[in-house]
Amino acid sequence: MIAGTSIGAMIGAIYASGVPVGRMEQVAGSLNWRRLARLLDPIIPTSGLIDGKKVSRFIEELLPVRSFAELELPLAVTTTDIESGELVVIRQGSLLEAIKASIAFPGIFNPVRIGDRFLMDGGLCAPVPTDIVREMGAETVIGVCAIPDIARKHSEAYMPVSDQPTDKTGFLEHFTPEWVEKTFRDVWTTGNNARKEKNSRQNNRKPPGIFRVFAQSIAIMENQVNSLRLDKDRIDLLIRPDFQDITLLEFHRAGEIIDIGKKATAEALQIPGSLP
Repeated sequence: MIAGTSIGAMIGAIYASGVPVGRMEQVAGSLNWRRLARLLDPIIPTSGLIDGKKVSRFIEELLPVRSFAELELPLAVTTTDIESGELVVIRQGSLLEAIKASIAFPGIFNPVRIGDRFLMDGGLCAPVPTDIVREMGAETVIGVCAIPDIARKHSEAYMPVSDQPTDKTGFLEHFTPEWVEKTFRDVWTTGNNARKEKNSRQNNRKPPGIFRVFAQSIAIMENQVNSLRLDKDRIDLLIRPDFQDITLLEFHRAGEIIDIGKKATAEALQIPGSLP
């Protein structure tokens, strides 16, 4: 049985529906910044920046089934009630709607209304929902944590006074499909260039883009929640890959991510070398 949060809910649903792992790897390997950018449909910001209809169609094409009842393995999808902060676990009904709610990243995607609730990313409450599969009846639990570990330390800084003029250009004037595509291209290019050489001219550093800010902010919060839950939950085997400089937005590096996951799994199982 499987319990999944956010992208883990999507991957878990695809696996539980009987899609071969090789096919899942093939799809992941075909993603690049241009294809990702075209999946995003920006809207005038209300509850989020992205409408999500194109992402929904992408997920729908991958899923061979439409409901939890059709799955080959029991599945629980975790979400968060954005108004009450309550963890909401979905195990029946529309599979697509449940996944949409679980991957609704705060600030980027709109909440998904299910009944009287507005649901979003389950990682806000349960980044690694191992206790959910315990409640479903699992006797042995394998936890997979893809959230980067953040060192628990603090530092001090001073705030220099700036006399630079403020850019008053309206945000909505820039928020177009072309801007979204450029943003993803910049994330992709910046990531590749950063791995080739590090820029030592600190004064020339630019602030991270809006997508990276959202992603990193949620990752920091989820990391703190996750640390508390991992200490409390009973997990028989924890797999925690070290993704180093890979960020939440770099789906185009799927090949590297899969290899790192295989290495971490082999180490957790104490298997020499890595998995094929």
